[in-house]
Amino acid sequence: GGEEKVRSAYRGFIRTVERNGFEYPFRNLIILTGKDDLTVANLEGVLSDRDLPKVRKEFNFIGSTAYTEILTKGSVECVDLANNHTRDYDKAGYEDTRKALDEVGIALFGTDSMAIWKSDEGLMLGFLGVYGSLSGNKAKAFTKRAEILRSMGCAAIITVMHAGKEYEPKPDGYQHQIVTKAAPVSSLIIGHHPHIVQGVDTVGGIPVVYSLGNCVFGGNGNPKDHDALAVQAELRFEEDELTGITLHFYPISVTGEANYNDYSPVFLEGKGAERVLRKMEESTGISPGTYDSGTGAVMHFPKDRR
Repeated sequence: GGEEKVRSAYRGFIRTVERNGFEYPFRNLIILTGKDDLTVANLEGVLSDRDLPKVRKEFNFIGSTAYTEILTKGSVECVDLANNHTRDYDKAGYEDTRKALDEVGIALFGTDSMAIWKSDEGLMLGFLGVYGSLSGNKAKAFTKRAEILRSMGCAAIITVMHAGKEYEPKPDGYQHQIVTKAAPVSSLIIGHHPHIVQGVDTVGGIPVVYSLGNCVFGGNGNPKDHDALAVQAELRFEEDELTGITLHFYPISVTGEANYNDYSPVFLEGKGAERVLRKMEESTGISPGTYDSGTGAVMHFPKDRR
């Protein structure tokens, strides 16, 4: 989606999608998203066709409910709603978004809900969303939801966090606080919100990716930083016990154009890919490894013994 004030802009997200179709935004990433078991994305905005009053803030993002087809055509099966734009149009906009996703079969999770993915063989993964911080009652509620997922038979829990300072290359105190609280009940933690790439680390043996940056980002005609990441997580199990995780990091640009946002991310190669991986290493001091166009930069992590 995007801001109401730029709805009619020729190079804005709305008119770009009108010209190119719903398959356009993920046309280059579908080679990755279309071949995995499950693609999860952060959906940062409201989907509604109503004229709703917006919450007073600097940026309010909204798009048509028809944009769910962008997700389905992009093979995005599950979205996280735990972020700072989900309620840009208050509770009504939030409920419209949930309804639109439900109608097309896209699973969702957030600060008030969980999601479970189940394989054909019966293996289950649980998903939890965190926004801002994780302390006090928020931490208690989060831990309770994790316990529920485990009691339902989830063999692994993936926590998706939306936190950090925008355009800050290093993780901040809020991110570290969330990770510290979430790691004991999580198998993997993936973050976003800073709009730029941050690095990878392990906390209590749990892999943590602090920030992926943007992806299909309709909120800005030319973001300050085009670099971002797609991460493919390969989880290995033996008799429903998690034995290891391999992360494949794929450097991307949020746009295929150098001087403006065309809202259709592309994979980076050569020096571009090396630049993104270098930013990751500078962020946390840990190298994600050498990039290969077929597998990405690959990192292996041992068994989660919790």
